[in-house]
Amino acid sequence: MASLDQIKEITKIIEVSIDNLITYDSDIFNIDINIPGDISGESVKLNRKLHEVTLNHRLAVYLEKNILGTNYSEHKVDIEYNRYYDEAKMLEINKEKCIVRPDILIHTRMDTDIHPSNALVVEAKKGKVSEFDIAKVCNFIENENYNYLFGMTISYCESEEFVSANLYYYNGTEITMNPIKREKLL
Repeated sequence: MASLDQIKEITKIIEVSIDNLITYDSDIFNIDINIPGDISGESVKLNRKLHEVTLNHRLAVYLEKNILGTNYSEHKVDIEYNRYYDEAKMLEINKEKCIVRPDILIHTRMDTDIHPSNALVVEAKKGKVSEFDIAKVCNFIENENYNYLFGMTISYCESEEFVSANLYYYNGTEITMNPIKREKLL
């Protein structure tokens, strides 16, 4: 269960990190990529913008910077981390077992002496966050193998005006969600 101090601390880390992303990397949110004319229409549609992994990497850089000097200083920030010790990360979502690869993690990899060892799991989208993404984040919080203290979903480009995120955590009886909105520079 997350304490009020932990909620305030992780919220501040997230807000500052998103603000850093907006301030220093806003040019990558909707960058157009020139595609040669002889490429199929579907390929043009799929490749006209930067992939969300580019945005995730930049957000992870800022999260890594902003955990320094906090209770999460000894944690690592990784993207696309797909292992649970020597096994694939697995969750049961909508009654179906799935191999999962979270977009961004703040965790200790395999160091169980640091608590919480799994601090934050992030599912990110350029557009709308899906119900599946929310279920995945909540499952990472509830699953006894992972027990993430916090989960977050983030939409970088669903709105032209804001980067929108939702922070999830267990409050003792259920998973609670707190919205976080950060205004984009226009």
